[in-house]
Amino acid sequence: MAIFKPPAPEGNDGQAQAQEPKAQNANADNGPIDESKTSRFKVFVSSNPAMKRFSQVREVCGDIVNHPKIQVLIVALISINALMMGIATFDFVTENKSVDQAFETTDKVFLIIFTVELCMQFVFRGFTLFLDGWLVFDLVIVVLSWSLESLQIIRAFRIFRALRIITRIETMRNLVAALFDIMPRLGAITALLLLIFYIFGVLFTNLFGDLEFEDGAQYFSRLDYSLLTLFVMMTMEWAGVARQCMDQIWWAWAPFVAFIMITGFIVFNLIIAVVCDAVAVIENKEDLEPDLFSAIESEDALADDAGSLTTERRRYEEEMIDQLADKMADAMSNQKQLLLTLESLAKESLVASNRY
Repeated sequence: MAIFKPPAPEGNDGQAQAQEPKAQNANADNGPIDESKTSRFKVFVSSNPAMKRFSQVREVCGDIVNHPKIQVLIVALISINALMMGIATFDFVTENKSVDQAFETTDKVFLIIFTVELCMQFVFRGFTLFLDGWLVFDLVIVVLSWSLESLQIIRAFRIFRALRIITRIETMRNLVAALFDIMPRLGAITALLLLIFYIFGVLFTNLFGDLEFEDGAQYFSRLDYSLLTLFVMMTMEWAGVARQCMDQIWWAWAPFVAFIMITGFIVFNLIIAVVCDAVAVIENKEDLEPDLFSAIESEDALADDAGSLTTERRRYEEEMIDQLADKMADAMSNQKQLLLTLESLAKESLVASNRY
């Protein structure tokens, strides 16, 4: 009896149909539906010339803008830009229109470079750029630099572009993150300091508000003046005001000494202790080393490190296997001795039973 066999598919269509079950089995093995969606998206990108071209451009932008040497170059440009902003405040620049114009043009070039770098980050990351706080910080600074450039007064705030160095160096980022982590404790200390300020502000206003000082200043005539004076006193500039008060009231030294002891020796030491605690936590982290410059190491060195780690792990596994084999051999020998002992006991019991 003849058996009908369907004709084999020809060309690429047959290969595609033959590969479909394999692809389905692979997706079934991988499990989640998201894998199939990702694969379909990759197929769509690879089949669409425009999307394929955009994907290639996106990868090229990511490779360029995130290259360690490019990041070092950006840090150098930020530093040079900040240095030129400082030099631009001198008279030989401000009084010479041509030199001042050259500095303005150079600053515009730096801003264009930073904008191009940020645009490449956006092409590479897409809207996920807004999930990175440091990149959002860069975006805000660049956008403000462009939007406020026409305002002469606010242009002085361009120096804040130098803060972008923090986003490029891992050590600085870790330090800022640690400072934000200790904000709750600093907030409690700040609340305590404000309470102390308010108490002593009201006290000094009531005690010394009517006094007349030599320079005619109103140090304690109102609560806001008293708070400002206390803030200045907290920086240890309090001897002159205290002596003028003591010339009129002999016991005036007591509230001054109490305020200085509480704010200068207790509260500020608490703040320093909290900050030092945060810095100590940072120093104990193993990943504190700045990845900006260490990432420039050669791939051969990284491969050697990876090879050494693999060799140590293999050696450890071999030692564990040897120890396990020794334990199994000991267990087998103990089992054999136990069997021999049981056999001997069984023979002795049989001999004893035959006698009786």
